[in-house]
Amino acid sequence: MKASCYLRCLYINLKRNSLPHILAAAALTFTVPLVFSLTSLSAPLSAQPLEMYLPLAGALLLTPVFLPEQSEDIRDVVRVRRMSYLSVCAMRIMYLTVITAVLYGIITAALVSGESTVTPAHFFGGFFTALFLGSLGVAGSAVGGNAVIGYMASLLYFTANFFLKTRLGVFFLFGLSFETGVSKLWLLAGAAALMMISFLYLRLVKKL
Repeated sequence: MKASCYLRCLYINLKRNSLPHILAAAALTFTVPLVFSLTSLSAPLSAQPLEMYLPLAGALLLTPVFLPEQSEDIRDVVRVRRMSYLSVCAMRIMYLTVITAVLYGIITAALVSGESTVTPAHFFGGFFTALFLGSLGVAGSAVGGNAVIGYMASLLYFTANFFLKTRLGVFFLFGLSFETGVSKLWLLAGAAALMMISFLYLRLVKKL
């Protein structure tokens, strides 16, 4: 398939399918300074906006990757296209992951500008947290066949972290804020596993 076909597909998906979600995530990102102070923070306090608020942007962006084809009638149309449905969804996940990283870069830069204590672990830790929360939404949406179920799965898990805290073990989202010392690579691995399971489910069970 020609590169121009992929570029056109990318453009159409960005404009028609993902733009509202990108704008919503961007709006959430720019409310961070209204909710948290970003100046002269210690390392644990610098982690709070990156772990306890901004991961919702990941859920907003990634959860609706299957939304445009949620209707069975639309999926039937998609099946006859040159580019496979799951390839299109994978492309969406890739560019939405990049956008999530950009949003994290903006807030991390704001923390640095405010002379807060910030390390690469803050950026990557928060970013991996957002990917994990978003991947929960992707999995819920894939299995439940509805983006609303995906959003509920992400929100419920996010809320559970405030109550269960370290009892969630390596999948506790707020490890940097609570200084647990647990590697955020667990969240990255969990996100990758959930994405893979979602695609396998759609491929093998839903026959997409």
